[in-house]
Amino acid sequence: MTGARLGGARADVSRCIEASLQCQVSCEAGMARLVAQGEPLSSASVRVLRQCAELCELNVRALRKDSRLSRRTTSLCFELSSLVARTAWLDADDPGSYTLAKDALRLARACHPLLFSF
Repeated sequence: MTGARLGGARADVSRCIEASLQCQVSCEAGMARLVAQGEPLSSASVRVLRQCAELCELNVRALRKDSRLSRRTTSLCFELSSLVARTAWLDADDPGSYTLAKDALRLARACHPLLFSF
């Protein structure tokens, strides 16, 4: 894992991987929380969290393999985690939403240096 394809330093790649793993956990917990509150699996909010968790997992794989797709997965993680953070922050009455917002924002910040370090 050199970070060569993204042009980022190894520490930046490691931070993005760690943040992706944590955001994946938070998105999965958020999905479980919504379903437990009666949201159907087909609802938009559950689908976004599922997409976020799956994208985080894909991003970790791409970064660990130094895949040619890693720049794209990192870019998508940046975009989707920014959306998840904003949405979760607006639902800050729930402590789980605050954690999700914090972890999604952490991922967006961790991805950012990799996107603009060519």
